[in-house]
Amino acid sequence: MRKLLLLSLFVLLPLLHLAAPRTSAAQQPKLDIKFFLGFSETTYVAMLETGRERNLFPSYQIGFGARVRKNKAFIEVLFSFNRWLYEGVNPDLGGVETQVNSFELPFLAGYIPYQNPYFKLFLYGGYVNHFNTKIIVRREGQPSLRLKPKADNLAIYQAIARFGVNVDLAMFNFDLNYSISLNSATTTSYRTGYHQIQLNLAYVF
Repeated sequence: MRKLLLLSLFVLLPLLHLAAPRTSAAQQPKLDIKFFLGFSETTYVAMLETGRERNLFPSYQIGFGARVRKNKAFIEVLFSFNRWLYEGVNPDLGGVETQVNSFELPFLAGYIPYQNPYFKLFLYGGYVNHFNTKIIVRREGQPSLRLKPKADNLAIYQAIARFGVNVDLAMFNFDLNYSISLNSATTTSYRTGYHQIQLNLAYVF
């Protein structure tokens, strides 16, 4: 609960700063619209009685959102569609390819240590609402199976903390961030941690 409160304050303080009365035209908030796509590596760490078990999955994301800047502070609200997948052997189904569909709604805030008309540097952190929506299992020569997340012991909702750095180069934005879950990524009796590293390329309007 303390973690969630600290993250909420982290987002709220820049919001109050941006809402403060303007003293000059130069301090007026600036709105940017971003469309982005990227690749990521998702890691699940199961805390089993026999020790930690790590599984890495390739994933990708695509989305859009708005960024508001004022002086050296900014806030950003994004929406993204995410998918990660893996291949394996199931004792009942044989060789299968499984993909997990989800979407995210991050609320981010941060600091702009340097900016000019062609280059801007952003440091940020925030809170991410992550929702697993569907699991699709594909078997060779068989119809696809569409399952709910709980059918594979996945949590429907994940609370995630995210920290990152990105830069604007003219109209392009390059973003690198790290995410870690605040609750278990599964509905099993043991805790499973969620870690992800994302690299995104965006076009900024």
